Amino acid sequence: MQQLEGLYIFILGLIFGSFALALADRLKAKKDWVKGRSSCEHCHHTLAARDLIPLASWLSTGGSCRYCRKRLSASYPLTELGLGLAFLISYLYFPFELSSWGWALLVLWMSGLVLMCSLFVFDLRWYTLPSRLVYTLVSVSSVHWLVFALLYSDRSFGFLLLSLVGALLASAGVFFVLHLVSDGKWIGDGDVRLGLAIGLFLVGPIEAWLAVFFASTLGIIVVLPTLKKTKKRFQTKVPYGPLLITGLWITYLFGTKLIEWYSSTFLYL
Repeated sequence: MQQLEGLYIFILGLIFGSFALALADRLKAKKDWVKGRSSCEHCHHTLAARDLIPLASWLSTGGSCRYCRKRLSASYPLTELGLGLAFLISYLYFPFELSSWGWALLVLWMSGLVLMCSLFVFDLRWYTLPSRLVYTLVSVSSVHWLVFALLYSDRSFGFLLLSLVGALLASAGVFFVLHLVSDGKWIGDGDVRLGLAIGLFLVGPIEAWLAVFFASTLGIIVVLPTLKKTKKRFQTKVPYGPLLITGLWITYLFGTKLIEWYSSTFLYL
């Protein structure tokens, strides 16, 4: 049963990965989110149904357009496969029991993943996070927190509210201060808004800090090889959004276990 559910969720991730990439492209081109048909990025030929099968369509043509034969970006299969795996791993390692409200949390988390995937692609390509998408993600994460606090968790609402405030301060609060101090040079306003979603999804301040820690560590790993190749060492431009999203994903699924392991191993708690 779990294998069939996992397969279904993986395929669902492939489909929504295609949607997330199209959403990023349409936002950049200022096109309608829903209306209009997808087309080739080179010849702009309207794509048929057989051209829209996630992963399979790209593989069947050898990564080329069926009509003009020009090479298509590898971002198509990579995004679809990436979100498919993110969906599957989220299902297999979901930190909450999949009861009735647990399933609701999973659906909300996966809805957030679709938006995060689109933001990931957008920031990676154009070094900005569109407010429209970020605010939608914040709305989804707010509903996720409400379902968790009011319907799933057995902790008091007051305790969860205080934890949320701490989480928001550890993520969006820190980002806001860095944004002000650097006049937006160190961190953009889109990252500050993304910090709100991080705090809402992770609830606790330690978890929010851990997500930022993972993002910063990944950033250092990405930047160091670049610094060796360029003379302008402190002017290397790195999109922080994808790093934050990766840190959020890791912490949401594995943060609690990592914190418990660290506490028992090093703090003897």
